[in-house]
Amino acid sequence: MNSTLSYSNFWQRRLYEYLHDYHPYMEDNQQDMIDFIVMRADNADKAYVQASDDGKNGLECEDAGYDALFAGLEFSPFFYLIETCVDLYGYEMTKEEALEIYRYQEVKDIFDKYGNDIEGDDKEYQLIEELTPYLKRYDGKGVVNQKFSI
Repeated sequence: MNSTLSYSNFWQRRLYEYLHDYHPYMEDNQQDMIDFIVMRADNADKAYVQASDDGKNGLECEDAGYDALFAGLEFSPFFYLIETCVDLYGYEMTKEEALEIYRYQEVKDIFDKYGNDIEGDDKEYQLIEELTPYLKRYDGKGVVNQKFSI
């Protein structure tokens, strides 16, 4: 598609910032991420206009835009790794550490297996058990445990 970002575009800027913070692995393929942002921003703009045409107030129009913009992105595997490490070990891994773990295909497969609605689900404990060997890779001080291999 080869889209380009417009940082003056409200929807594009908001989604870029969100992806950077909660789905940074999407930055691994810059052009795919840009195409995704442009497409979603266009959808958000259309949803906003449609809500306005339907007689909604400004806040309702904005909500419609945000719903279209962030659809399916509410759950962040990347952020889940960081939060789970804090919960289990009291250690907040860095963004780089979480990205390193998330880039393992096995970890992506684990998240795919459980889906986006896992938080608070009965199977969340199983997800955490499967992620634990990858989280234990760090000793709680940000140092990679060289004795452990995945």
